Amino acid sequence: MIRGVAGVVLCSREMSSGCSIVWFRRDLRVEDNPALSAGVRAGSVVAVFIWAPEEEGHYYPGRVSRWWLKQSLTHLDSSLRSLGTCLITKRSSDSVSSLLEVVKSTGATRVFFNHLYDPLSLVRDHRSKEVLTAQGIVVRSFNADLLYEPWEIHDPNGQPFTTFAAFWDRCLSMPYDPSAPLLPPKRIVSGI
Repeated sequence: MIRGVAGVVLCSREMSSGCSIVWFRRDLRVEDNPALSAGVRAGSVVAVFIWAPEEEGHYYPGRVSRWWLKQSLTHLDSSLRSLGTCLITKRSSDSVSSLLEVVKSTGATRVFFNHLYDPLSLVRDHRSKEVLTAQGIVVRSFNADLLYEPWEIHDPNGQPFTTFAAFWDRCLSMPYDPSAPLLPPKRIVSGI
């Protein structure tokens, strides 16, 4: 696994529109990963994981969580290598600044990531989009965990549900089905 951005090189010169960064966070998988699928469709991909545990506030990961993360990152890197690229990992205290460093060092023009819904992540993701968009980077985020986005399911008055039974009845009566799981890519063109 490549650690840090020192080993990152510019995206392939043949990709005149630049490469895409796929920012992995809690979605450490190649299967059913809409951000990765979007990156592959757009061209070459730089896969990045930035570990910034200080950003988790009072939820700093314990020893077992760190062990699980290491094993999961090793498996993800192996999966990505079998498809044609590798995972870049970076330790940071500010994931947005680190992500911007990777963008600048690779020449990437797009960043894709999957939504997180906890309050700290929502603030970080909003800031990420603002900072990257101001630099001319296209940023897209995706639902990778939920049947429906929280803002898609409301009671008849347009309010959030207060009981699970009513919420579930509404989900079952939605006018469209949730998306089918995505297959893993067959090949990834590496952006590094």
